[in-house]
Amino acid sequence: MFFEAVFQPLKKKAYSAEMRRFVGKKIPIQGGWISKEGDHKGQQCFYLTALDVNVIPASDLKDITNISFVRWKEFHSAIVKKDE
Repeated sequence: MFFEAVFQPLKKKAYSAEMRRFVGKKIPIQGGWISKEGDHKGQQCFYLTALDVNVIPASDLKDITNISFVRWKEFHSAIVKKDE
């Protein structure tokens, strides 16, 4: 499934400087699963392929909204272009 959400991490230092650029902004994410181990054990998690972010717990996201694949792909492409 495809989503967009506002990236609002509880611990900003847990993310790369590249990812911290998106704090307070909407990001396109793919979801998700319940983490079975690690720092986010038991939490619903998502990921962002554009920046190679493998795990974003739902607690670091606000206003998670299901979006169409077409919308997600457009949003994802815009982020990839900004990074090039």
